[in-house]
Amino acid sequence: MDKNSIVSVIDQYFRRFNSRTIKVAHQPFDDLRIIVVIPIYNEEDLNPTLESLFLNQENYSFSVEVIALVNDSINEKKEVKESNQKTFIQLKDFAKNNNNEKAFLIPIYMDDLDPKHAGVGWARKLGMDLALERYKSIKSNGIIVGLDADTVVTSNYFLEIDSFFQKNIEQAVSIHFEHPLKGDKYTDFHYNQIINYELHLRYYKNALSYVGVPYAFHTIGSAFALTASAYARQGGMNRRKAGEDFYFINKLIKGEQFGEIINTKVKPSPRMSNRVPFGTGRAILEAFQNKKDLTKTYNFKSFEVLKEWVDNIKRQRFIYDEFPKLIKEYLSYNDWDILHKMFLNNSQSNKNYLKLFFIKFDAFWMLKFIHFSRDNHYSNEKLVNCANSLLSKSGFKPISTVIQQLKFFRILDKKKGQ
Repeated sequence: MDKNSIVSVIDQYFRRFNSRTIKVAHQPFDDLRIIVVIPIYNEEDLNPTLESLFLNQENYSFSVEVIALVNDSINEKKEVKESNQKTFIQLKDFAKNNNNEKAFLIPIYMDDLDPKHAGVGWARKLGMDLALERYKSIKSNGIIVGLDADTVVTSNYFLEIDSFFQKNIEQAVSIHFEHPLKGDKYTDFHYNQIINYELHLRYYKNALSYVGVPYAFHTIGSAFALTASAYARQGGMNRRKAGEDFYFINKLIKGEQFGEIINTKVKPSPRMSNRVPFGTGRAILEAFQNKKDLTKTYNFKSFEVLKEWVDNIKRQRFIYDEFPKLIKEYLSYNDWDILHKMFLNNSQSNKNYLKLFFIKFDAFWMLKFIHFSRDNHYSNEKLVNCANSLLSKSGFKPISTVIQQLKFFRILDKKKGQ
């Protein structure tokens, strides 16, 4: 994309969507190629993340920026504001001591957000909108990267992200992630819970792949990247207080060439957290509180129902009466008839039909169906058994323990990413 085109795309974005001006004294270097955006709220220790980005990276030939956006609402609790103020001072000290011509930390503190919208989604949006402004100022279709404050990255992080976008046509990607599974920081019970949770994530993603949907990718806020033009075209990040990553990344999957970076790695923390109503931290917290059993997951039978239906659609068998019974319970004849006719009227081939089909029956629809199935027919089952059912149906041998299953699925995800 030429320089005039990227400026035009970015200008159109800011005409369409409200944005908040954030002034930064430092002007971006002309060779700026990557901007990492980190939303920060009530964090205790940012040093591992910052050190992995600034002190432990292999040599690279371009410049990068890290936008660290500390945020809270106008009526935030006093102790949270004090924590954020302390964090902001630490960020400024780190920037003063470590900024250089290749890596530049930009600390920002937004302490007056509207409580109605304040949260990780808005913070991520503010940071990514600022990244877009900075790329506009140098007329560059650079890369915007999502990261979280509790996540460290491997030493080839910047090199591999840049290399992928230089060599491939994809405009957005998920990045391979692995939670730490052992160590001295947490109890054995804690590590067992994160093993279960990550296996659940990988089981779900690979079960969708088994169904045959084209959007079987991980949707994690600390592990994705995209070009500035893709961010602008897709309307930018949303302001959701939780799940902003799921919704935004699924929009990218449907609207852009989407891929996976597998030759580097982000390592999210397995810590407990009550910052958002769902996600890794909340799942681990609820496991400790005995509110959630992470040894169970979505019943594999639900995915088999979806696969039967999707296979019918791919074979152009559109007759409602031939759909699986559970699909017909969730999707009415009238709704299907309207959608089917719309797909037919707007497609000249089966390939086009399927594209429209999967735009409507997207990852959010599939998740809602899985929840309907769980609540009405196929209740959650043991994770180890469900993972083995998927492995067997995919042509692999069963594996006896969740830790070995997780290691296998990690390898499998990397191979699929290639």
